[in-house]
Amino acid sequence: MVALLVGLRLRQQWRTLTGSPWAIVTLVFAVLGSVGLLSAIAALMGALRVLSPEAAPDAVVLLGAALVIGWAVASLLLSSDDALAPERFSMLPVPAQRLLPGVLLAGAIGVGGIATLIALLLTLIGWSVSPAALLTAALLLPLQLATCLLAGRALAAALARQLSKRGGRDLVIVIGSVLGICAGILVPVVAAGVSAVGASESLPGAIAGVVAWTPMGAAWGVPHAAAAGDAIGAGAKLVIALATAVLLWRVWAHDFRSRLTAPIASGGGGRVHSGAWIDRLLPSTPVGAIAARGLRYRFRDPRHLVNVIGVPLVPLLVLGMNQIVSVSFEAQSFETAPDLGAAAGIGAMLVPLFGALVLMTIAQLDAAYDNSALAAHVLTGVSGTADRAGRALGMAVLFGPLLIVTVIASIAIAGRWDLLPGSLGATLGTAGVVVGVGAAISPWMPGQTPAPEASPFGAGSSGGAQALLGALIMMAAAGTVGAPAIGTAIASAWIPWLGWLSLAIGLAVGALAIWLGVRIGGRALDRRWPELLAAVSRAA
Repeated sequence: MVALLVGLRLRQQWRTLTGSPWAIVTLVFAVLGSVGLLSAIAALMGALRVLSPEAAPDAVVLLGAALVIGWAVASLLLSSDDALAPERFSMLPVPAQRLLPGVLLAGAIGVGGIATLIALLLTLIGWSVSPAALLTAALLLPLQLATCLLAGRALAAALARQLSKRGGRDLVIVIGSVLGICAGILVPVVAAGVSAVGASESLPGAIAGVVAWTPMGAAWGVPHAAAAGDAIGAGAKLVIALATAVLLWRVWAHDFRSRLTAPIASGGGGRVHSGAWIDRLLPSTPVGAIAARGLRYRFRDPRHLVNVIGVPLVPLLVLGMNQIVSVSFEAQSFETAPDLGAAAGIGAMLVPLFGALVLMTIAQLDAAYDNSALAAHVLTGVSGTADRAGRALGMAVLFGPLLIVTVIASIAIAGRWDLLPGSLGATLGTAGVVVGVGAAISPWMPGQTPAPEASPFGAGSSGGAQALLGALIMMAAAGTVGAPAIGTAIASAWIPWLGWLSLAIGLAVGALAIWLGVRIGGRALDRRWPELLAAVSRAA
């Protein structure tokens, strides 16, 4: 049964790859990303082994706990796209105990599972500081891998009933998105905390010592104790690690067994409220109707809501990291550098540009998010220009105020109100260029998005290779066409009146880019409606 399920999983993935060349390109980029991450782990393990052998076991414990947490969170966010869900086997006359081992191993067939296995093998470099730790870690590799896999399965199983409801799924997706976006600020925060307490050498060891006794780190705590020559501690942590694996297995097995006989049916989103205020705000034309529909979807569909949250949150997080780094420099008496104040002001002024760049995937992939519902535009005879203009209008109504608020917040935190006009010009100009170019290239490169009701982090969450190519085109356009607004905004740090010039240039360039993008994209769309509908529907 194990070989059968693993073989079915491999054939399923092969069919996915052979069904679309873009799936192959996406896989290549996923593999390249994993190779880069694994290379970083290998370099870290090698550097610690040579330069700081005593710190290597602590680093491995923290890495192992991070792998367990990563698998748990990823499985929770991707639970709606699980190809090995128990419901898929409910019609087969096979007991759960025969299916469980095969489902567990088949779930590891993929870039994530293979990368995790390689990462665990690379940790042996860190354990090589002690022969006892190396031998213990090598023997516990299967247990460590099983802990990672079971952590994801058990957590998704424990919350399966709640996640079957639309409200529960959306809440988990939004919270997971915010936490994922905020994860990047943890490194400078921890670094600042370490610097503040003056314990840059002892703090990681203290954290690893605690994590090694927890269920998520006990499997790595055993060789950690062996490296320290603590046989009693190693035995106690082995008991915790084994008990954790057994408990995770039992939780997952119980849920799997119950769902074989009583499958969980996904629930809808409940009552849909009217959006009369949106209809009053926008014109009663095809352009206004498309814009209103887009605004409703931004808040009702978690796939869109994640993007909406990212527009103001990403630049504010970047600003937060910038402030932390600035405080760190001041603590080290670097504030005497002559250009530090100007550099900090310019950084705060340009930080909102990250919010404008988040619009890249939104502008290009907006039609792809419609999926087969795009047929409504085709069947009702909506012109390509009206489609492009309606989408652009909806983005302007929602993201324009969000970007303005982000700019004001960034400038207020930095205390440089003299840079407000330049920051507005650079941000709004870049956003306009991005929206215009996205509207123009979308008919040829609609990209790939998760299907309706699917997790925003499932298949197509990155947009595929078309989205990457589109992002490169939009970034090139923003860096060239938007250069005058950005350049004069930077110069306004020394010549204040140039900020107002930047604002005028940004508004003019942004408006012109949107107008040209709507015209070019609309004409292309009139010729390519069937191809676009087939492309976005096939991604379902």
